[in-house]
Amino acid sequence: MPVLLTGGTGKTSVRLARFLQNENIPFLLASRRGPSAAPSGMPAIKFDWLDQSTWKEPFQYRFSGGMTISAIYLMEPLVDEPWKPMNEFIDYARKEHGPGMGMVWQHFLDTGVDYCVLRPSWFMENLSDEAPSIVIRDHSKIFSACGDGRIPFVSAIDIAAVAFRAITDPQSHNCDYRVLGPELLTYDEVAERLSAALGRPIEHVKLSGDQRYEALVSFGVSDYYARLLTRLETAASTGFETRMNDDVKRVTGRAPRSLDLFAHENREAWNSVSK
Repeated sequence: MPVLLTGGTGKTSVRLARFLQNENIPFLLASRRGPSAAPSGMPAIKFDWLDQSTWKEPFQYRFSGGMTISAIYLMEPLVDEPWKPMNEFIDYARKEHGPGMGMVWQHFLDTGVDYCVLRPSWFMENLSDEAPSIVIRDHSKIFSACGDGRIPFVSAIDIAAVAFRAITDPQSHNCDYRVLGPELLTYDEVAERLSAALGRPIEHVKLSGDQRYEALVSFGVSDYYARLLTRLETAASTGFETRMNDDVKRVTGRAPRSLDLFAHENREAWNSVSK
């Protein structure tokens, strides 16, 4: 049952690919940079949400034994009205190889295909994989408009583990999961956890929504993504992310990974190169 993974160089797609690889389940990474950006030993094709000429690529890929794609892991593109290209691709994929894929919410309800929607909270990996890691490393600071909002930070490994079960279980889940970490933390508390792991003080700098938006744009973040991130952070400051559940444990059979473990495993991402 080959699986197509869009967002093929993203945090969760690559980790989900490792789960599939370990179980000898065929998969194909799809991203704008194609094979050049894929990890060694992982098959990949060029795929661009905004270039429909690339949509045929995954369905022309030759899997061993003549197998065809039976499930698709859809990652939302960071564009205005992302549901439009996603729904168009869903329709395209259904014409190519029939149902059996994750869908944009209303569209999969309308079309009646099997699905599973993952709605994760904030990624722990945002602290280590992106520009914030450089700010933490060089300036010992975390900037956000989250205020004192409490967030169930979750590891991309746990998101991928839930996705793996949803894709490979014999019975379609046909539901949505709110994929959350094991505890509610403010960014002040995140800074304290990183301080303990790194042996030096890390400070959370609280910004207003306007300050956060302006800072993101000044660092070259697109207007669309800067506004999106600012909206998410200001919503978090009002308690929007304050929720807990046991979805990760219920689906995967194990508890979600803690921020303390994540910080310990990723200390090098925040250590100075000169050390």
